[in-house]
Amino acid sequence: MMGRLNHDQGQLFYSFCLADAVPDDHPIREIAAVLDLRWVYAELAPHYPRIGRPSFDPVLMLRMLIVGYVFAIRSERALCREVKVNLAYRWFCGLSIEDKIPDHSAFCRARNERFRNSAIFRHVFERVVEDCIAAGLVGGEGFAVDASLIVADANKQRSIPGPAWQKPSDQQTASRAVKEYLATLDDAAFGAASEVMPKFISSSDPAAQWTGAMRGPAFFAYADNYLIDVKFGVIVDVEASRAIRQAEVGAAKTMIDRTEDRFGLKPARLAADTAYGSAATLNWIVNDKKICSAHSRPRQVQARRRLIEPRGLRFRRRPQCLCVPTRQAPAHNRPGP
Repeated sequence: MMGRLNHDQGQLFYSFCLADAVPDDHPIREIAAVLDLRWVYAELAPHYPRIGRPSFDPVLMLRMLIVGYVFAIRSERALCREVKVNLAYRWFCGLSIEDKIPDHSAFCRARNERFRNSAIFRHVFERVVEDCIAAGLVGGEGFAVDASLIVADANKQRSIPGPAWQKPSDQQTASRAVKEYLATLDDAAFGAASEVMPKFISSSDPAAQWTGAMRGPAFFAYADNYLIDVKFGVIVDVEASRAIRQAEVGAAKTMIDRTEDRFGLKPARLAADTAYGSAATLNWIVNDKKICSAHSRPRQVQARRRLIEPRGLRFRRRPQCLCVPTRQAPAHNRPGP
């Protein structure tokens, strides 16, 4: 006989444990086993008033944001919906089956006010790196640096030509994105990275760079720069910048200096692509920081039908000049790749 569920009478009491509903091999269990955010309360205490209506738990919001980052949930509205229906996410956030989920607007206010003013995201990141160092997952001898593009939420149709953009006369009434851009004009990763005026500027997000780096249609984007320890691939620092080469180089210098100051890590070797291979950058890495630089592809110089190999080049600081060896085989006599 075919069985059927009996819905004639509902149960009066339920016995349910969220932990039993989360599979043992779920990635959220591995994160929960090592993540400790109890210190956040003391860190954020100065940013919460002592009177008024109690706000949502900041640790709860941080855990929900971590879920969004790890599982690529793109919006806070979608994040709240997923945590509401996903039992594993509820368990990770410390919510019971009946607890209320914070409204998505609470995340916007927290990120743009309390979390931003307290630099709590930077502190959470550095705590995780410290735990990785304590666990022996960071060697500190070899680092790699690179940048990846992040598409900005800026519309090309509403942009204006670069020379036509003007600073707002009243900065107090400007949007938050414009205020942040004006505050970073002197930063090496943003305004001070290059004096070249962009072809287009987004009026809603002027810090976003108009770029065609993907060798396709141009778009507004930011660069997310990573400094990675090559022992286990652990990211030891991250810095956002404009999506231009000069800004990425400036962000790399910031990350190397900050990692040395914050964790006492100074690599002996640095791997990078040719975007970081300018003479000024190599001089800073090799001569100033005493780091051995390794680029993914050695550069060659073509001069009068002769192929100049990098191993024969020498750089003199005073005067600054490039010494080319006198004896180089003609290009047509060199072996093929």
